[in-house]
Amino acid sequence: MKALVDKLRGWPLAVLVISLATAVLLHKPLVQGTGWSHSYFFNASWVLGFNDALQRGEFPPRWLHDGFNGLGAPSFYYYPPLAFYVTALVRGVAGPGMDHSHLMAWGAYLTTAASGLAMFAWLRDKAGAGWALAGALAYVFAPYHQIDDFVRGAMGETTAYAAVPLVMLTLERTARSRRWIPGLGFAFAALILSHLVIAMLVSVSVLSIYAAWLVLTAPKAERAAVVLRCGAGALLGVAMAASYLGPATLMQSYASLQWMWNAGAYDPYNWALLRPDLWPFRPFSVSMAWLGWGTGALGLAAVLAAVGRTLPAKLAEAALWGGITLFGLLLYALPWVWHGPTGLLLGKAQFAYRILLGMEFAAVTGVVLAAAGGRWVRLLVLVPLCLIPLKHGYDINAGDIRMHLVQNGDLSDEIRGMIAARRTPQEHLPQGVDIASPRFADPSLMSGFSDVPMAAAKDPGAQITKTGVMPDGTVVVIMRAARPTLVVLHRFYYPTWHAYRVQPGRDPEVAVEASGGERLLAFRADAGVNTYRIRIERSPLEKVCDTLSLLAILVGLALLAPSLMEGLKKFRKAAI
Repeated sequence: MKALVDKLRGWPLAVLVISLATAVLLHKPLVQGTGWSHSYFFNASWVLGFNDALQRGEFPPRWLHDGFNGLGAPSFYYYPPLAFYVTALVRGVAGPGMDHSHLMAWGAYLTTAASGLAMFAWLRDKAGAGWALAGALAYVFAPYHQIDDFVRGAMGETTAYAAVPLVMLTLERTARSRRWIPGLGFAFAALILSHLVIAMLVSVSVLSIYAAWLVLTAPKAERAAVVLRCGAGALLGVAMAASYLGPATLMQSYASLQWMWNAGAYDPYNWALLRPDLWPFRPFSVSMAWLGWGTGALGLAAVLAAVGRTLPAKLAEAALWGGITLFGLLLYALPWVWHGPTGLLLGKAQFAYRILLGMEFAAVTGVVLAAAGGRWVRLLVLVPLCLIPLKHGYDINAGDIRMHLVQNGDLSDEIRGMIAARRTPQEHLPQGVDIASPRFADPSLMSGFSDVPMAAAKDPGAQITKTGVMPDGTVVVIMRAARPTLVVLHRFYYPTWHAYRVQPGRDPEVAVEASGGERLLAFRADAGVNTYRIRIERSPLEKVCDTLSLLAILVGLALLAPSLMEGLKKFRKAAI
């Protein structure tokens, strides 16, 4: 029994404290629904559309049939889905009566609390339960973490906060034992499915440096094995996430993603700390700069606290994590890394300040390890100095945070209209859609198609006798035509639409295409009286990637099974 108590020591208290602390932080959104943020109506549209797709039996959800006023949107071909599985779980527990603002609030609660618990798990064996709990709370209340939720409404990034500590924990343990390879796979897949850009930034900074540290500190004879084990875990994670990662990376030409990477406010070069003359969206960019300098100062504090005439292993690792924080600051500060050869990858980040997520993780880890190593007196002097720029950066957003906490985000008829229209970002328009078309007279709602029928034939002599939409989103058109004609639908064209002429036996496929500058979905109808069904289908790429993910998950579960069985046996023995 004593062994069981020792094993669980600290966890019951950590769960209680972190759950309550998160509830205190988010108590207003939990009661009244999540408040206004930069991405509020996008998030609401995605939450509702994602849940609708799951209800229709679509798995994994990709095309949102109600997007853009019913024209459709390929949002989850490109946007990471994990945060929306969390809100779908909330809806499954709470029932269909819970509105979108409360779904988002409780989703944020779960992911934020999970980030604290993951941080506790990461720090517990390194620093002890007490310091680990302090670090977990610092991670939950870190300024960019709060701004991500309250101001930016970055649901994917908020979810990534929970995945990063798990990746580092499983990476460390995989370096010691191959039994942790599947754990690293699941954790890395969770990071990719949380936010692809954050996964990229964390991989090129935090993860790569820590992996190199694990290899170099291993005995020489074991270094090759460490590389192979960690590489296998990461590769398994990529395979597990292939269902999302494949379409997101290989189908980019089918969406208007150029909106994300236009020069100007969406070029990370213009957010670099050393180019204040280019900073857009002031004062928000100024606040991010203060957070960058302040978080970098925390990393420096960890280094200064750790160094001395002797450097025990725990303090050496504290200095390492302080150094990783400073490396993140260097990336944030230097403009040129976001262009040129390195910009081919980093330039997709949109905002250089996104690297703050990994910096906060590294800074908290470094400070906690230095404190646990006995250098807490030095930190009592250094950390308060670091809090000055952090507080200043946070306070610049005080007005937006207050607005977030006043009420839920449905602040106006316009916002409610955008949510009802399932307005999603312009980069999720199918490629080639001309938003300068007179049809898009209202840029907020992207409305103007209310007079467009479900189906209209180009041949004036053709007659559409009946149209309908099935529960799974399939469009049905019954028509009469004297000769072949083009039929245009009230839907955006996307390459995964397929059209079939209904007949006894196997339905023959008919050609689909994009019509006009708005690129509405169209198909070629034959002469005669015919019924057509037009539906979204998985592409060959999607089928391959879905199969790869399923196989990788099954492999991961199979590899985990012996460890789980052994752990269960030990648990039973300790309990007896």
